[in-house]
Amino acid sequence: MPARRNRRRRAAALPALLVCLIALAGAAGTATAEPQQPAQEPAVRLSLPQAQALAQQALAKGQPKTALTLSEGLIKAEPDNGHAHFIRAHALGQLAQYRTGQQAAATAYRIAKTDVQRFEAAKLAAELAFADKRFTPSQLWLRRAVHYAPSDEVRDDYVVAFRNVRHRNPLSFNLRFSVTPSDNVNNGANSPYNLIEGSPLIGALSPSAQAISGVVAKTDLTGSYRIHQAEGHETRLTGRVLSNEVRLNNPVPGISGSDLSSLRAQIGLTHLWAPGKDGYWRFEVNGGRTWYGRSPFYDFAGVGVSRVQKLGEKLSLSIGTQLEEQQGRSSGGGRDASVWSAFAGLGWGLPGGGRLRTDLLYRDVDSDGVNRTSRQWSAQVNYAMGRAVGPADISFTLGRSTLDYDEYWVITPVPGGRVDESWFGGATASFSGWSYMGFVPELSLTAERSRSNISRFDVDQTAVSLGIRSEF
Repeated sequence: MPARRNRRRRAAALPALLVCLIALAGAAGTATAEPQQPAQEPAVRLSLPQAQALAQQALAKGQPKTALTLSEGLIKAEPDNGHAHFIRAHALGQLAQYRTGQQAAATAYRIAKTDVQRFEAAKLAAELAFADKRFTPSQLWLRRAVHYAPSDEVRDDYVVAFRNVRHRNPLSFNLRFSVTPSDNVNNGANSPYNLIEGSPLIGALSPSAQAISGVVAKTDLTGSYRIHQAEGHETRLTGRVLSNEVRLNNPVPGISGSDLSSLRAQIGLTHLWAPGKDGYWRFEVNGGRTWYGRSPFYDFAGVGVSRVQKLGEKLSLSIGTQLEEQQGRSSGGGRDASVWSAFAGLGWGLPGGGRLRTDLLYRDVDSDGVNRTSRQWSAQVNYAMGRAVGPADISFTLGRSTLDYDEYWVITPVPGGRVDESWFGGATASFSGWSYMGFVPELSLTAERSRSNISRFDVDQTAVSLGIRSEF
């Protein structure tokens, strides 16, 4: 029965193709026909494959109107004929009807039956969207073309095409997402006792101050829009939303996952200046608000400047500094602070494709609030292997941090203030072979060990994170 219905549908649609062919023949003969004796054009009957081949030939000869008429007759006869939709998209593109053409290519992609057909349809849709100066849809279709590319060489070509379109696109955005089970989502103590310099003067810690296991879902969305571009200069409006949602594995008295959740939203302006080919400056101003435990925590405004400088063929230097003013919004007060930070980093390209990077960071917090003024030094080394290990690209991180409070109160002033020493490290596996539309899964294992003269801040933490990132 389905076969009979298909035959009936095709038979019923054949007159439409016949009418199309008669109209094409009539258009060709009208110029020579006598007005008082119009010529009677003979009916031309073609099979559907013949009509499709004729439409393809019309495209090759630069006759898009003929190809469009034939393809629409084919689609009426066979709505699921992906090649007919593909021909129609091509014809519309040649007629500069780019948006309608892209829609036709999208239909061809949707009903395609093979990866090659999906690749060709996605490639055409990207080209038509680009011709229409709609760069973001073009990038989306290029991601699909990359996914269905018939070879690694073709895939690399379309990754380059994606980057070129992204460079032309004034709108840019990036999304990273991860889910992290952890044995210490609250940065809690590893002991139920609060010791100061080894003396149990304060007593026991509440359950909410001790390490709590749970899951952290992190979403980091950044975006920008280019508002000015000239040789060596680019200015962008920027925005960012960073969310950490916490869920506890088990109920804990006095605290919930939402109490530990946070959100940071900011907008800003960034200017890039490249006076030469060996480096560039980055200037930034931004402002926004943070929330902690679902309540406004502080507002902030900041300025920053950084420099990336190429020192050699495989060696680069990056340095920068930033100042941020924070105004507390919580009812407890004492949250106003000035935060100054600076960093320096060196990156090396190693033989075999590996990468080595070292970073030194300094952070100074000045505040009238209790237990807020501090200084922190951090150093870390990152090594990315040049060769994959099985299906994964592996990188490693190792670092050390020192956090120093000149004054610290735990009911009474702590002699000598508070000093925390931390070691941290981790390994990340990126599975490029499991890419989907240019997005790859990442698996990270991290660990941290902190020791303090106040045992409340003796912290041990281990976490496994599964995330997704864009490889280009």
